[in-house]
Amino acid sequence: MSGAETRCESKKYEGARALKFGNFTVLDLRGTWREMGRQYGELAGDAICGMYRRSIEDALIKSGGRSREELDAVAKDFYSNYPYRLKEVIAGMAETSGLDFDRHILLNAVEVIVAGDIWNPPPMNCSGVAVWGEYSSGALIYGRNYDYFGWFRELGEYLTVTIYHPTDGSLATATIGYTGGIYLTTGINERGIFLELNNGEPSGGALQYHNRVPAIAELFMFLLDSPDLDQLESFFHSTRSNFAYVIGAADGQTSRCFEWPVFDVKRRLSVRRPGLMVATNHFTEPSWGLPRPDDGKFYKTRERRQNLLNLAEHFKGSIDASRMKKIMDTRIEDLGATSDHTVYQIVAEPSAMTVSLKIPDMTEWTDIPLGDLMRACGEQA
Repeated sequence: MSGAETRCESKKYEGARALKFGNFTVLDLRGTWREMGRQYGELAGDAICGMYRRSIEDALIKSGGRSREELDAVAKDFYSNYPYRLKEVIAGMAETSGLDFDRHILLNAVEVIVAGDIWNPPPMNCSGVAVWGEYSSGALIYGRNYDYFGWFRELGEYLTVTIYHPTDGSLATATIGYTGGIYLTTGINERGIFLELNNGEPSGGALQYHNRVPAIAELFMFLLDSPDLDQLESFFHSTRSNFAYVIGAADGQTSRCFEWPVFDVKRRLSVRRPGLMVATNHFTEPSWGLPRPDDGKFYKTRERRQNLLNLAEHFKGSIDASRMKKIMDTRIEDLGATSDHTVYQIVAEPSAMTVSLKIPDMTEWTDIPLGDLMRACGEQA
């Protein structure tokens, strides 16, 4: 993959490291879940406190008029059904970061809090596209836009790749998201299984369950325990989501899409273009029997999907990582999928264990080679 790559090691603690690749931080954590939490807190303490101040205190309380009590209620509800392993990470972070435990729970839930604002709901613009076979110039390439409120771009300095090397026998797994969020909306494990999450409300509805493990925590668990796509698929068929999502997944050979409302899950099987998978925010598996959603109400989910299909068809056979970056950089008005709501972008090559990150209008594409960093616990790249 091409792109800027400037690596420097900035800090070590208990065998863990914080690395910088351009504007982006990579945390390389190793140990028990509590130990990895302590490492996270020590290595990223300044970023954790800065992310809390700017997102919770400044954006939600001061500017948004939200009360601390209201935010605490949402955050504790989100945390209550968390897997114990992830609760241990948060507890460990609170021991070393300079932020107390209750504030860590708040920070962990910032995106959930924003998503639950019924008066100002977030845009549902996330888009993903995978190419392989006849569409790729070689390896499978996956492009992904993460879309949310535009002000999240201002938090771009806190976009972090966190690599967990658990000593409990789980697979090493990297998550990509904002500092302090212990869940997975985009990630890859040491076997090269990549997945990314898109809102599925346009087809799956807005119903959500508060007595289930949050899907974004479940996805973390899925990658920790999935050596291949078949195992990953079995977890989808065994797990109920708490909200409607469209999940794109891939290894180095192929991609699958799981349409995952609260009442069922279906792997998209009606594939008319082998070698191409596009996921936006609605279900396209016809066996659901659902009408196509209205683009005006649901943030151009159909238009973004069609634009990505068209771009992939136009560049069929020549799409490598560089070409995929250009596809992801193409805005909706230019017949692409990117908009002012796109707060960060990812291009992944699972077979090479490489991801590239960009914050539109703020950074260039920056390549992060994860292969060496995700080697077995005890080895140092």
